[in-house]
Amino acid sequence: MGANDHSEDAAMPLPIKSLAYAGGAAALAGLLLLAPMANADEDVWPTLRKQAFGDRAIAAEDGMVVLEIPGTAEDAAIVPLTVRIPPQVTQDLKSLTLFVDKNPDPKVATLTFGPASGKGGERSFSTRVRIDNFSYVRAVLETGDGTLHMASKFVAAAGGCGAMQAKDPDAETVGLGKMIVKIFPPALHSSPIWSGQIMIKHPNANGMQLDINTANIIPARFVKAVTVKRDGELVFQMDSTFSISTNPNFRFTFGRGPNNDLDVVITDTDEARFAAKSQPSGS
Repeated sequence: MGANDHSEDAAMPLPIKSLAYAGGAAALAGLLLLAPMANADEDVWPTLRKQAFGDRAIAAEDGMVVLEIPGTAEDAAIVPLTVRIPPQVTQDLKSLTLFVDKNPDPKVATLTFGPASGKGGERSFSTRVRIDNFSYVRAVLETGDGTLHMASKFVAAAGGCGAMQAKDPDAETVGLGKMIVKIFPPALHSSPIWSGQIMIKHPNANGMQLDINTANIIPARFVKAVTVKRDGELVFQMDSTFSISTNPNFRFTFGRGPNNDLDVVITDTDEARFAAKSQPSGS
């Protein structure tokens, strides 16, 4: 899949990602001017698809992957999204890439799965995303046999990337990196699939929001990498962008192990590193 087979930076239509990583207000202030301004009715997916996957075939809406997201968002800055892989899909998982076609950086995240991602039941991943304009949202799954499968849904939402920061940005950095990692045993203890959750205090600023105190642009600083291991084996490695909402929250499944202990390491665009271990559900 893309995380291993091609440069993700090359997959962007213009150097939006490099601007975001620069983190400077001046660089990001010009983002909307530099980005290709697609018409509301323009279908940008063919270009995104070719950049991300080349000429590889993608099976759309074949039931191998299911995308759950509201058709109309109550708040475009925190839109809940869940991807499910039904239990009848018995193949190993290689990767999952999420897109919001009309976002300034259309790629939300790519997850590359490891041996502890599990199989033998329903597998899933949930988070909250920003949506900048009415857009298709897509989940592209690559299974272990190298085939690609896609589910997509149109979402009516606007302004999620440039919405004014309603809180004092200095206050938002208090407790920066504080993380809670939980595990949730299945109803049947013998089930091969368990669940976990990661919550981290982080503004995930995208460089397009205004400081309510100064009206200046808040410099970009967001989570760029998440590594999750169960009992020392990789569950997934995630490469993420500023399309993940403030205070990132991830819910996911993993394969049952000897102890089912989760270790999480998160890195942001300022190269700060945050680490935490799992707590039992309810603690």
